[in-house]
Amino acid sequence: MDKTFSHLEAFITELVNGAVQTALEQQQEIRSQEQIHIDHREEVLNADQAAAYLHIAKQTLYTLTSKRKVPFYKNGKKILFRRGDLDDWLNRGKHMEVVHIRKEGDVYTKKNPLKK
Repeated sequence: MDKTFSHLEAFITELVNGAVQTALEQQQEIRSQEQIHIDHREEVLNADQAAAYLHIAKQTLYTLTSKRKVPFYKNGKKILFRRGDLDDWLNRGKHMEVVHIRKEGDVYTKKNPLKK
């Protein structure tokens, strides 16, 4: 009986230790992925890299910066971009597009009401 109990105790201890170790490894992986995401957002791009990231011509990027349409930083004569800022800018544009479409739809329906 004593032998069976000590085997059971060892089995439970091993099971708990394994579960704790797995949970710690998973938590470490999550933290690692979060840090990669933060590092990715903080990455600084030059004009060539930013244009490639946005899939636009470099000249178009310069036009957007001169019109202050895209977020950028100036370091002397160099124009730099933070990847996270570009992502946020792209997402804001998406949201504004939906709002714009809704406004156009409202204007259209007011001008062209359904006829009975």
